[in-house]
Amino acid sequence: MKEEVFRLEQVSLPPYLHDINIHLFKGEIVGLIGLNALGIEQLLTIFQKNISLHYGHVYCKDELVNDYLSSNHKQNNITVIERKSMLIDTLSVEENLFILKKGCKQHLIRYSLLSNQMQQLLAPLHLKLANKTLVAELTSFEKLVIQFIKAQLSRSSMVILKDISTFVSEIDLAKLKPILDYFSANGMTFLYVCNHHQEAFHFSNRCYLMREGKIIKHLYPDQMNDTIISQYSYEFKESIEEGSRQDQYSKPPLSSRDLVCSNLWYHDIKQLNIELHAGETVVLLASENMILDQLFVLLSGVDVADSGSLLIHGKRPSLADRSIALVPEKPDQSLIFPQLSVMDNLLFTSDHKVPHLWLNRKRRAALGYELQKRFGNRLTDKVPSDFPQSYRLRLVYQRILLQKPTFLCAVQPFASIDMYQRMELISTYDVLKQRGTTILILAVSLSDTLQIADRLLLCKNGQIERQLLRHEFSQYNGIVGSRPT
Repeated sequence: MKEEVFRLEQVSLPPYLHDINIHLFKGEIVGLIGLNALGIEQLLTIFQKNISLHYGHVYCKDELVNDYLSSNHKQNNITVIERKSMLIDTLSVEENLFILKKGCKQHLIRYSLLSNQMQQLLAPLHLKLANKTLVAELTSFEKLVIQFIKAQLSRSSMVILKDISTFVSEIDLAKLKPILDYFSANGMTFLYVCNHHQEAFHFSNRCYLMREGKIIKHLYPDQMNDTIISQYSYEFKESIEEGSRQDQYSKPPLSSRDLVCSNLWYHDIKQLNIELHAGETVVLLASENMILDQLFVLLSGVDVADSGSLLIHGKRPSLADRSIALVPEKPDQSLIFPQLSVMDNLLFTSDHKVPHLWLNRKRRAALGYELQKRFGNRLTDKVPSDFPQSYRLRLVYQRILLQKPTFLCAVQPFASIDMYQRMELISTYDVLKQRGTTILILAVSLSDTLQIADRLLLCKNGQIERQLLRHEFSQYNGIVGSRPT
């Protein structure tokens, strides 16, 4: 008989959640796919903490822990694993696992004993770590596995895996399945939260589809396929497979080169050679997550390479160069200036295109009138933080469209956004390509990047290992990602 771990019955929390019914059983890996982002964060909060509900009941291990009549606001024994690790980098793995464990009462620490216990826990997972290894020295994948062990030691009722593919590479994702199976066979329950069905299908025993704060479909194993999912994401399929947008990727690239990396050495980057032609979109997929941040630093002009050269438009990159646009991860947070109005955020990088922009109110008002259709009225009064992620993300990319760069580098642009945001973002990148912008996308997982790419570069050990052209994308057998048809 199945042992129930969590049950949500008719849970409602307007305007975010409406009549949510979810059952989770011991030893299951259950996928939660958000076709849009509405209600996902609130649903995960309800699993973690017994907050006030408008209606419904929440049970943990057959015990009523929360309902609409009374909420104790206590934390449930849930572990959430996401990009920001729960581990302390300056402590060793043993210290994170055993000394920081709830209920640890040891006054005399015997490191040899702790190291032996750690090695016993790692052995079934085929993961080898030296004793007293600092967490800061671990890879993203190793940190992920250590957090599983920590959740096991703390006897968590459930582990929520949130957007794992945004920080764990595709190669490591392939190694993750047997590890999840091992922990689930030992009674651990997982809720795998992501925005791409192929990723959820690969790991999960069954899946819930969520849209507009409602569970719209419960998928069992025989229903977890592209045919079924296309009935619920037909808008996405139609928008990205229109012949008119696909045709722009059949044109040969221009002969001129906008980006040239030649024999580049910098930390984990080892003899990297890349060329991007004008108007070309290239995805650089790194099997190790480490080099992406390092390459982004070089492209921003903050630091210089140890040896070799990196040139954009024949020059060394500079932060002051408005012909270059850089989009880090989560730009809706990092590229928004909370102290500025929506209007000033939109026009922040346009002053080189519009003379005396900041001194001419009439010119700014005229631009604001044109932008009202997308961003609403009274743009000068509005604060970006008052708006949802989708609005802020649109704001960032509209600023880039107004800036009109000739070279753009973006890190994981499709990470942690829902289907409708991905549709809008693909459309924006189509516009940039039609303008002739050269685009480099740095990624650890594909998501929808191939939909806007001319070439895919596979990077391993700091070097380009393989190149695939658009008509060859189907040859890459990554776990996550839609491919152009």
